[in-house]
Amino acid sequence: MIFRIVISIALTFSIISTATASDLKKYLELFAKYEECYDSNDYRGSVKFLEEALIYVPTDSTIYYSDIYNGLAYAYWDMGQYDKAVDYGKRCLECDLVLGDSTRISTSFNLLAILFTHQKLFDEAEQYLLQAITYVPHNNTKMKAGRYAVLGEILSANGRDAEAIGYIRQAYALDSADNRTDKMPVRLSQLGEAYLRQKEFDKAEVTLAKASEGLRAAGNDYSLCINLLAQTKNYMALGRKAEAEKTALEGLDLSNKLNRRRTKLEALHYLAELRKSPELYEQTLALNDSLYNEQISQQIADFEVRYATAEKEKEKAELQVIINHQRYALVVIVIVFAAILIGAVLGYIVRRMRRDIEHTEKMARELFVIKHPSVNLATTGNNLENKDIIHRQNKADLNSTTEDSPIRLLPNEPINAPKPAAETTDDGVKLSPREREIIKACCQGKLSKEIADDFGISKKTVDNHKSTIYQKIGVCNNTELILYAVKHGFASV
Repeated sequence: MIFRIVISIALTFSIISTATASDLKKYLELFAKYEECYDSNDYRGSVKFLEEALIYVPTDSTIYYSDIYNGLAYAYWDMGQYDKAVDYGKRCLECDLVLGDSTRISTSFNLLAILFTHQKLFDEAEQYLLQAITYVPHNNTKMKAGRYAVLGEILSANGRDAEAIGYIRQAYALDSADNRTDKMPVRLSQLGEAYLRQKEFDKAEVTLAKASEGLRAAGNDYSLCINLLAQTKNYMALGRKAEAEKTALEGLDLSNKLNRRRTKLEALHYLAELRKSPELYEQTLALNDSLYNEQISQQIADFEVRYATAEKEKEKAELQVIINHQRYALVVIVIVFAAILIGAVLGYIVRRMRRDIEHTEKMARELFVIKHPSVNLATTGNNLENKDIIHRQNKADLNSTTEDSPIRLLPNEPINAPKPAAETTDDGVKLSPREREIIKACCQGKLSKEIADDFGISKKTVDNHKSTIYQKIGVCNNTELILYAVKHGFASV
């Protein structure tokens, strides 16, 4: 038997482990498809595969949930749905806090800060970025430099360029200390833009020029394009149109190469201002309209997706309401059925108890007749005609004694006869003559009303006597009283 139990447990664990391994394999396949979609800018496909992958994540695999929520946050961010991106970013942060990995926690805080920046919630973004900095591992200077740089951008977007410059300098100092040549020019470019917003044009010119050299050397064309447009704006502020036009043209060429239409729009705008060219103004307006129309189309598409999602959620909610109603109805049916069953059981118990009581009374009467054959219970207890005859004769005897006397006498009792004293039973219970007479009457099967009529007293008085008798001899009902009388041999007193 024990061997069978051990085998059953082993098979159960084997099935569970096989199912878990299968789910994990399916999860990894879906996550790989998500990465392919994301790399090809198919963000809706990314969301689809990640949401499907959630089904196959083992319940105790918090790290997998963190990866999925992080991927969904980035996908919705790229789709411009910042509310959903923030929601999944917070879920990712909760998982990372459970894991206790400071690097992951810092990354999640940083992601949320950037999302809040896009929503122009700069105060919230700053608080999250400060939290991200506190969770950076002490020896990870590269991550700390990145966090300082992002905080500088948030402060600049919030109009606090003086504070932003301080954090960007710290980021540059950390990158310089570790000789990160790919990051140093990016920090300088950020610093130059901050100087430009502060209208410190000379500092901006030197910093941006130095950053431009580093970005060319690193081959960072995207950051170089942004740097060139910042230089153009700075030269225009200094009134150096030739240099401004040169950097604007270079920025335009680089934008076409990278297919970055927003930087292209900015470069065309600067060239149109510098050359006062109607043709360039027309190109700028056409590109702006194109970008605007694309933005509107994207917003409409996103709205349609959100509407379809909302409809699905509504249908799901309605279906859940129906399921809840069905569950409630099932619970009610079960409760009613249980009540009926309990009622039937209780009814059966009551009927059984009644039969037992009737059987006990019958056995008591039979026992009484066997021990006292001179007393016929069937005649004295059940024959109503004999009862009526005895009752009428007792009344006649009482009425024949005197009509004026207020005292009601028992049959054959002399008027001035002395009242018998209380006697003690063999078990030490003292019973008065009237109590013994009531016991005798009960043994004859008489009811309280009949006893009251026989003795010329009220039914309440009889009930009081019976209650006193019950207390004295320690019984609860008539049946026990009769059995007590038979047992102690004074039923025929």
